[in-house]
Amino acid sequence: MSNIELIEKVYETFSAGDMAAWAVLHTADFEYKNPGNFPHSGTFVGPQVVIDKSFSVMAETISNLEILPIEYFDCGDTVFVHLHMNGDNLQSETMHRFTVRDGLISKFQCFDDTAAILQAAAK
Repeated sequence: MSNIELIEKVYETFSAGDMAAWAVLHTADFEYKNPGNFPHSGTFVGPQVVIDKSFSVMAETISNLEILPIEYFDCGDTVFVHLHMNGDNLQSETMHRFTVRDGLISKFQCFDDTAAILQAAAK
């Protein structure tokens, strides 16, 4: 599977809510960075920790989250994704950066519009 196909699978499993399938696409030492001061923000290590500490509380900030990739940029072991992020009271564009190691995702960082998320969370 190509790096872009791997990332497409990550978004597919996340959108479907299939966290078991999402988790196996990542290394055991997967590092996840999400900006802001929200319940789901922070740096987390390990797929299950991300699920438990970020994904499980994300709806407290962004209800009905929908991630819609626009374009993928494959840069060797790094893939950038330009996407729409929608939810209740939220419409924003963002970038995600993935690092791929041995066919699995080892790092993720998003560059979300935290001001737009804060405004959506306040409503």
